[in-house]
Amino acid sequence: MFDFSFAEIALIGAVALVVLGPERLPKVARTAGEWMGKAQRYVSQVKSDINREMELSELKKLQEEARNAAQSVKSTFTDLQSDLNKATSDLTSLGSTPIEGESTTSSTDYAWEGADDSWRRHTFARRYKAGPSVDDLAEEIARLKRELAMPDSHSASRRKFAPRARVNRPRIRR
Repeated sequence: MFDFSFAEIALIGAVALVVLGPERLPKVARTAGEWMGKAQRYVSQVKSDINREMELSELKKLQEEARNAAQSVKSTFTDLQSDLNKATSDLTSLGSTPIEGESTTSSTDYAWEGADDSWRRHTFARRYKAGPSVDDLAEEIARLKRELAMPDSHSASRRKFAPRARVNRPRIRR
């Protein structure tokens, strides 16, 4: 922040020691350090506020660009949908009148089998049987634990373990 060399700081310290004395110098140095810390925190806070504002303005620009792009896509989609609806209505009106030179009977050479049948919805049988739910399984496990007198998992923190057998430890005799 400031360009002080070590010699300049030592000179300022010596003058302060002579002027203030050894009793008041630590108190004044502590107060000066606190003020410097407050000033540095204030400067860093102002810098971070400025950076935040700059990022916020950039984000607002990006948001506006995205909004404009979405609006253009929406208008394009609306135009496409209206064109599609118009084409569909034109095709349905043409489908009711036969085209010149086209026979109304289909030849069997190029026709699909059952092409004249109307579409039917097919439902397929399940490949698996539905099993019990997770809650049902949890209740069954809890019931089995109660039957076998096993402790619940949530009471594990209150368990008291039996002391270990000390068979393998060597005995020290005095």
